[in-house]
Amino acid sequence: MHEELLDAGCSPACQAEYDALPDDAARLCYLKRHRRRLVDELHRQQEKLSCLDYMIFELEQRGKGRDIV
Repeated sequence: MHEELLDAGCSPACQAEYDALPDDAARLCYLKRHRRRLVDELHRQQEKLSCLDYMIFELEQRGKGRDIV
C-alpha cells in the first residue's frame, strides 16, 4: 500500500497518518479527503492555465492585427 500512497502524492508523514488509522472506514475517509484536496489543487491549476491560454490568444490575435472584443 505504501507504493500506491507515494504514487498518489502522499508524503511519508501522510503515510504515517494513514498507517495510524484504526480501521478501513477511517482509511477510506482519509483517502477521500486526500482525493478532494488533489481535485481542488487540479482546479486551481486549470484556472491558471485558462488565464495563460487567454493571454496567449490575445497576443497571437494582436500579432495578426485583429482586435479582441
